[in-house]
Amino acid sequence: MHLWDRYSHRVTISRQTKLRGSSFALNHTTGDVKVTVEEQLAEINESLRNIDQLLIPSTINNWINQRFVLRKEKEIISIFLKCDAVALNFLIGHAKLGLLIYKIKDHRNFAGQHRTELIELLAVDRLPALTVMSRVIVLHALQILKLRANPRAEYWVRNIILNTHGDDLSEIKTLTDSKGDYFCMNKLIYDDIKSETIRQEILNHILREGALQLSHMQMGTQRAQRRQHMAWRKILSDVDDTLFCSGGHYPAGVDRRFPKRVVYPGVLAFYRELDLGTSGPEEWPENRVGNLVFLSARPHLYKDMSEKQNFAKFEKLRATGQDGRKGMHTVPSLLPGDLASGSQYMLTSDFEPLARKKFDNFKRYVSIYPEYQHIFVCDNGQGDVKASEMMFDNFPYEVGAVYVHRVMPLQKTHGYAPERWRKKEFAPCFFNTYPEAALDAATRNPPLIRVTGLRRVCFEAVRDFNSVSDKEWQSQKQKSDRRSELNQALWRANQFLEEKGLEPVDLIHADQLFEDGERVRTPYGNGIVRGFDSEKDLYKVDLDWRPMDVQVDDHLRILKEEALQPRQMERKSSRALETVIETDEVTDDEPDELAGLQKKRALTKISPLISEAPGGGLDVKSPIGALNDSSSLSTISTDGSKQNRPYCIACATIGGCYISKYVAPRLPEIDKKPSALFSFFTGSPSKKVQTTHTFQVGEKCTTPFGPGVVIEFRASDKIVVVEMAGWKARAYLNATVVKITKDSLLTSFFRRQTSTKQIGFPYEVGTLINTPYGTAAVLKPLSPPKKDPKGTGSEIQNQIICLQLTAWKLANDTHPRLYCTVKTAQNWKDAKHTKYSSDGLLSAFGTLLTMPFASRFTTSGKQTGELEQDMRPKHTRFYHDSTKVSTPFGDGVVQHFRESDGFYKVSLSSWTLADGRHAMAWLREVDLSCRIAKGCQEGYPVLTALGPTGILESVQPTTGVHLVTVPSAGMAMYLQADAIVKPLKAAVGEDALTAYGEGTVEKYDVSKDTYLIKLKGWGAQLYCKAETFDRVRDSTRDRDASSGMNWLFRYFFPPSTDLSTVEGTRTRSNSVASVRSIT
Repeated sequence: MHLWDRYSHRVTISRQTKLRGSSFALNHTTGDVKVTVEEQLAEINESLRNIDQLLIPSTINNWINQRFVLRKEKEIISIFLKCDAVALNFLIGHAKLGLLIYKIKDHRNFAGQHRTELIELLAVDRLPALTVMSRVIVLHALQILKLRANPRAEYWVRNIILNTHGDDLSEIKTLTDSKGDYFCMNKLIYDDIKSETIRQEILNHILREGALQLSHMQMGTQRAQRRQHMAWRKILSDVDDTLFCSGGHYPAGVDRRFPKRVVYPGVLAFYRELDLGTSGPEEWPENRVGNLVFLSARPHLYKDMSEKQNFAKFEKLRATGQDGRKGMHTVPSLLPGDLASGSQYMLTSDFEPLARKKFDNFKRYVSIYPEYQHIFVCDNGQGDVKASEMMFDNFPYEVGAVYVHRVMPLQKTHGYAPERWRKKEFAPCFFNTYPEAALDAATRNPPLIRVTGLRRVCFEAVRDFNSVSDKEWQSQKQKSDRRSELNQALWRANQFLEEKGLEPVDLIHADQLFEDGERVRTPYGNGIVRGFDSEKDLYKVDLDWRPMDVQVDDHLRILKEEALQPRQMERKSSRALETVIETDEVTDDEPDELAGLQKKRALTKISPLISEAPGGGLDVKSPIGALNDSSSLSTISTDGSKQNRPYCIACATIGGCYISKYVAPRLPEIDKKPSALFSFFTGSPSKKVQTTHTFQVGEKCTTPFGPGVVIEFRASDKIVVVEMAGWKARAYLNATVVKITKDSLLTSFFRRQTSTKQIGFPYEVGTLINTPYGTAAVLKPLSPPKKDPKGTGSEIQNQIICLQLTAWKLANDTHPRLYCTVKTAQNWKDAKHTKYSSDGLLSAFGTLLTMPFASRFTTSGKQTGELEQDMRPKHTRFYHDSTKVSTPFGDGVVQHFRESDGFYKVSLSSWTLADGRHAMAWLREVDLSCRIAKGCQEGYPVLTALGPTGILESVQPTTGVHLVTVPSAGMAMYLQADAIVKPLKAAVGEDALTAYGEGTVEKYDVSKDTYLIKLKGWGAQLYCKAETFDRVRDSTRDRDASSGMNWLFRYFFPPSTDLSTVEGTRTRSNSVASVRSIT
C-alpha cells in the first residue's frame, strides 16, 4: 500500500496543469554561447532523469551517488538563475516543476539546501520577473508538494500573494481555481496554511486590494475602463438537482421529473451567459478563464477521492458534442462538504447542517474574492434556500442574485419564509426551467445577461432537450410533460424577444406516436386519429360515441372477419394459374373517409362513426366534425325487431399526454350473485356501517397531504382541522379521509427497549394548549432535563415558556405570543376541555400578577441562548483588547471594539502628542494586522528579552501572544512582541551544519553575535558567525504522512512512554502539544 501511494503521489506531482500554453522557441544568449530555450529545457529534463530513479528511493540514491546528485541539482539551479525573464517563464511553464522540486532535496551538509535554494530563487529572488501564469504554476508546485514538507513553504506562498496586486491578484486566484483539481485557492489558504498569522496577512491583503479595485470601478478611472470587458462575478451553483437531475435517488436529491444524470436543458448556457455579462464580447472567448464554482454537499474524503468523480463529470461536460456544440464554457472549481454535516443529514434527515456547511464555504470564498459579485444557483430540495438566506443576511452587497430551481412544492422548502424575506427584501427567483431563469436575468434592473444571451439560452435548451434519447425517459408522459413545461417558458421568452426586435426561438416539436387513422383511447371515449399538430402536441380525434353494445358488436364482428381473412388469402394463393392481385377501387366521387373502409383487413383503423345499413354494407351516418349533430342508428332488438336509437358524433382536439393505445370496448359486468329473498332478516348488513370517529385535540393523524396533528374537530360538519407536520399549512378535511395513527405492538415494544421516557411538555415544541385566549402551541419550551432532575420540580414550575396563539392572527399575518409559567400552562393544559368564563382574561392576568416577582424574569437556558442569538452583534470581534497591532499610521494597541459597526479603537504607540498621550484612531479590521516581533518568523529561532534562545512556534493573531519553545530547557514561554529581541540563525540546543561537519549549538554571545558550536564525533568547539553555518532543517517534516516511513518504524518499534524521550509536536496556530526533549 505504501509503494502504491508513493507511486500515485509521484504521478500526481509529475502531471502538468491544464493552464500551460503551447511550446514555442526563443533564442537568447547565456554568456558567450547562444543556445535555445528548448535546449535548456532538455538539459533540465535530462538532469531530472539522472536524479529520478524509478526503482530506487531517493534516500538510497542520494546516499550512494551523493556527489553526482549534488552536481546535477546545482546545474538545474544555475539554469534558472542565469536565464532571462522570458526564458524563465518558458522553463517554468514547460518543466515538470512539481516533480523537480520534489526530487531536489535539502541535504544534511553545509551549503546543500538545494530545494530551499531553488524555491527561494523562484518565489523570492526572481519573483518580479514571473508572469501571472508562472506564479500560479509555482503556487501549484508548492501545494502538491505539501506545505508542511518545508518550514519556509508558507512564507513563500505569502510572499507570492502579497507581492501581487490589483487585477493580477484576481487573475492568480481565478487561475488557481481553474486547474481542474482540488488544489484550489480555498484549500491553499484555509487548509494548507496552518499559521493563523500568515493566513490573516494574506486575507487582509486580498481584502485591501479588492476594496481598491471596487473604488476604481465606482470612480470610473482609466483602470476601471480596462475592466469593463468582464462581468466580475462568480457563479456559484449546486450540483445535484441543479446541474444534473438526481432522479429522486436518496440522498442526492428529490427531482424525478427528468431521467437520472441528465443535464438540465439550458443550464450550461445559463452559466455561460451569467459569466459573460452584459459588456465585452458577444461570444465567450476561447482563451478566457471562467468564474464557475460548484458548492457540493458531498463530503471530502481521503485526498481527492470524492472530488475526482465530480471533476471527471465536469470534463465530460466540457467536451464538444456530436452535433458540434460546445459544452461547459470553463473548467469549474469545487467546494465540497464534510463528513460531519453529511452524516448528520443521513441520520436525522435534517437539512440545517448542509445549509450551514454551504454557508461556511461561501463565507470562505467571499473572503478570497471580495472584489466580485456572487450569484448563487441552487434548488429547493435540500438546504440550499436556507443557505442562500444566510448568505444574503451576512453579505447583502456581495450576493447579486439567487436562483432556485423548483424541484418540490414551495411549502416544503427548508427555510421557506416569504413574509420574513419580504421584510428584509430578500427575493430569490424560483424557476422550473432555465429559460425562465434567463428571462428573469435579462429583465432585471440592471440586467445580468444580454437579450441575445437570453435567446442563446433558449436555443441551447431546445437542443439539450432533443439530445435526451427516448431510452432515457421513463415514459412518454414524462417526456411530454417536460416538453410542455419547457415550451411554456420558451413562449414567454419569445414574447420578450419579439418586443426587443429579435427572432423568436422555435418551440420543441413532439413526436407523433399515433398515426393518422389509428384507433386510440381518450378520456372522452375511443376514437380515430385524423390529424396531429407537432408544435402543440395536439391530436384531432373523431370520437366514437355510439352506444356501448353497438361498439362491442362492431368490435366482435371485426375480430371475426380478421380471423376469416387469412383463410381466404390461402385459398386464393393455392390457385397456381391465377396471378392477379385483387384490389379495391376508390372513385374520386367517394369521400376520403370511405377510402379506407373498402378493405376489411383495415377495419381496425376505420372511422367508428359507422353502422350497418338496413340492406347490408357500411353507412356513414353524419359528417365528421359535427359536434352537436345527432342521428339514428338501426339496431336489432332481442325479439328480432329493429330499433332506432340516436347517437352523437364529435371531433375533438386532445393533448397527446391524454391519449393512449386503443382498448377494446366491453359491456359492464353485472353481479349475478343471488341475494337473500328477505334481506331485512339478515343479522348483519352486507357492508359495514362506518362509524364516525371522535377526534381528540392533539392526536396525531395521517391525511392525503401528509402527517399532522388534530387541533379542532367540528362534529356537526364532520370537519377535522389538522395542523400539517413538516410544512406550514392548516387543512380543513372531511373526517372520512383523516386517520388517527396508533403505534403498533412491535413499534411500542422497540420504543420501550431502545428509548427512554418521552420528554413531552414543557420540553417539546408544538404541544397544543387550550388557553383563555384560544388554542396555542408551545413555541419556546424549556431545555431538556438532565439525567438526574431530582429536586428541580419547583424550579421548573416557575420557569417561563413562550406560547404561540394559533387562533389569533395579527395584521402582519403572524400569530401573537404569550409568555407564562409552566405551572400556568400545565393548568390550562389539564383543563383543556373546560369552558372558560367571561372573566378568563382577568383571571389569566391575575395568575401572572400573583407569580413570584423573581420568576417572571427567569428564563430557561435554551430561551436565553435564543435571545442572545437574536441580539448578537452584526460584526464579530477578532482582535482582543491590549493586542499589539500594526496600522497604516504605525504600531498601536487595541483599546476597545465597537460592535455596532465593527470599528476598533487603537492607541497609536508610535504617535506621542504634546500632552504626552498617544493618538487614538478608529480603524476597521481590514486596516489592522497582528504585530509580530520585528524580523521574526514562525518556526525560526529568536532571542528573548529574558535571556534564553528558542523557536517562535506560533503567534496568536487575536491576542498577539508569541509562543516560544526553548529546546535547551524543554519549556514554553508566552511572550508579547516587545519581549523578543531579534531573530537568530539557530537556537541553543539545535543542530547545525558547518564546513567541518555537523554539530550542536551550545551558546550564543549577544555582544559579539557569535555562536559556539560543538562538533559531533570529535568534540571540537567552533566559534562562528551566522553566515558560516546552516541550521539543520527538518527535512523529514512530512515523515508522519502517508508517503513517510515513521508509521512503519512505529509499528515495529513502539515509542517509549517516557515524556523525556518524546519529541514535541506543535500546531502552528495554537501551542506546543508535548514537551520537547532536553538536549
